[in-house]
Amino acid sequence: MDNSLKLGLSQKLTQTLKMTPEMQLAIKILQLNSLELKNQIIEILETNPVVELDEKSAQNTEVPLEKLAEQTDGGAVPSREFKETSRDDFGVDWAKYIEDTEHSEFKISSGGYNREEETSFESFVSKKSNLREHLSAQLHEVKLNATEIKIGEYLIGLIDRNGYLRHTNEQIADLLKVDVEVIDRVRKAIQTMDPVGVGALDLRECLMLQAIEDGYCDDAVTTIISSHLEDLAQNRIHNIVKATGIELEEIQAAVEIIKSFNPKPGASFPSAGDDIYVSPEVFVEKVGDEYVVTMNERDLPQLRINNLYKEAIKHRDKTEKETYEFIRNKLEAARSFLKYVDKRKDTILSVTRAICEVQKDFLDFGILHLKPLTLQDVAQMAGVHESTVSRATSGKYVQTPRGLFELKFFFSGAARTHSGEDVSTLAVKKRIDDLVKQENPRKPLSDSHIVDMLKKEGITLARRTVAKYRIELNIPSSSARKQH
Repeated sequence: MDNSLKLGLSQKLTQTLKMTPEMQLAIKILQLNSLELKNQIIEILETNPVVELDEKSAQNTEVPLEKLAEQTDGGAVPSREFKETSRDDFGVDWAKYIEDTEHSEFKISSGGYNREEETSFESFVSKKSNLREHLSAQLHEVKLNATEIKIGEYLIGLIDRNGYLRHTNEQIADLLKVDVEVIDRVRKAIQTMDPVGVGALDLRECLMLQAIEDGYCDDAVTTIISSHLEDLAQNRIHNIVKATGIELEEIQAAVEIIKSFNPKPGASFPSAGDDIYVSPEVFVEKVGDEYVVTMNERDLPQLRINNLYKEAIKHRDKTEKETYEFIRNKLEAARSFLKYVDKRKDTILSVTRAICEVQKDFLDFGILHLKPLTLQDVAQMAGVHESTVSRATSGKYVQTPRGLFELKFFFSGAARTHSGEDVSTLAVKKRIDDLVKQENPRKPLSDSHIVDMLKKEGITLARRTVAKYRIELNIPSSSARKQH
């Protein structure tokens, strides 16, 4: 047998997806908010010598809303006069490129919004409650005496960011010099709070709390959690079947239920922080019967290409080769940056218009008419990918006739009605708020009564869900609201 090595040629066809520098730049610019974009523009001014600030065009170029409404195609108002042709990475005629953009100066318009610039309280967005604040708000609603409430505040302070209280009752009792039974009673009170599973010592207890809350007791779910978590982690399903004597199908169903539980119930809460000041990314104004969406560009610096470098590109024969290549690369970088700034604007406008089209009833009549909306819905309407919608709406705000809202506000889940229709969870919260405002102060509505009233209106919710929404609305319990 011939075991000698042989040389040969072969062909192999493969497909790979690579993030080009231009794609990375486009994604980076899209997810910037207006303040971050302004900082990025300032950085370009400092690092790219061919770009300079156009101080002569500092005044806003206002576009009347009436003219915006006359646009039949609903397209965005161009941010500058320059109409860019399709880009070719090779063989760019820079002399012609400069001539075509003489009047535009690579400018970014300041936008057409001319409202008074005094600080508005609507521009302040209150911080979201962190886990400690969320639990502390519920602490006074459980049946504990003054001493136990103080102990509860201490225990809540020990809970980590994932929602675990990783200290035993004995350790805490020894530290506070109280009976273990008192610590156990307060701890159990905390474990009845939202989110389900908070205050657990370990993962097993966290999952067990969620299982009990969902009504599982002395069945396959609780058996696996109490005795076979290690086998479950290693996917040793047959070992669980053999040890428990339960049918395979029942074990598999229980495993799926356990997988739906949240192993980190506190992780979804933000860290503590101060109030933030935001600037709206877009404005929504009502003109006639339609809503017109415009971009807020009033604070963005206006850019132009330095005339010295324009002349250098036009007279290539008089410019040294290294100098010409340096200027060419810098012009290419400036051109790409400005192109994707415009692309960012078009994308945000398209996404906002799609949102306004779906949520027109909310803009007209208020939050009770807010419709369920997903990223996929807007992506299909705007003709982009879901990830693009997510980047275009993350951390960005819109000023509407009904106030300042984060673009993410308009995306919400749905509660199912008896008729099979979906209603926004935000609309359900508003309805709960209205019911509480209309109640008899001497006989306030309990969470169970609110459940019954919503059920009569065709909305089915669990009592715990109503309690959760009530707490999120900062509405005290019925006993705290009662007026004697």
